[in-house]
Amino acid sequence: MITFIRHARTEFNIKRLFQGQLDINLSELGVKETLERGKSFPQDFDICFCSPLERTKKTAEILVPYLSLNFDDRLKERHLGDWQGTTITEEKLKKLSNNEVPPNGENVSDIDTRVAEFLDMVNENYKDKNVLVVTHAGVIHSIGRILSKDVKSAEHLELIRLEIGD
Repeated sequence: MITFIRHARTEFNIKRLFQGQLDINLSELGVKETLERGKSFPQDFDICFCSPLERTKKTAEILVPYLSLNFDDRLKERHLGDWQGTTITEEKLKKLSNNEVPPNGENVSDIDTRVAEFLDMVNENYKDKNVLVVTHAGVIHSIGRILSKDVKSAEHLELIRLEIGD
């Protein structure tokens, strides 16, 4: 079993700014929500993989303090190029939903390739383990495309459990 969870809120989320691969910390609200979520969070994971960005690292540290974190660059958010740090607009969201690439950004096939490689590695090496992955909305959407699963919500701190394998 593999469980994905999106990091908690950041100030960029609250201000509606694109983060992409900028290394943004959790907001005070994000820390508070994660601590609250941790009270009822499953404690049966065998291993935790995490994007190396601070917002995912802090989320994982709060939720599964009993596990060492395994950082994997393939779990980083989609690089949004020149849009990183800019205001989220309907126009930009429409372009992203149409798979347009932001100027100097990462295209959908690139993120899907690296996420598929990660999923293959987990399937090959951790098939019989209960795996937690703390990551970003873009990665969760990529997983949905790869596995043909509906994961459109990808809300903060929402658990998405999937069977992986043959």
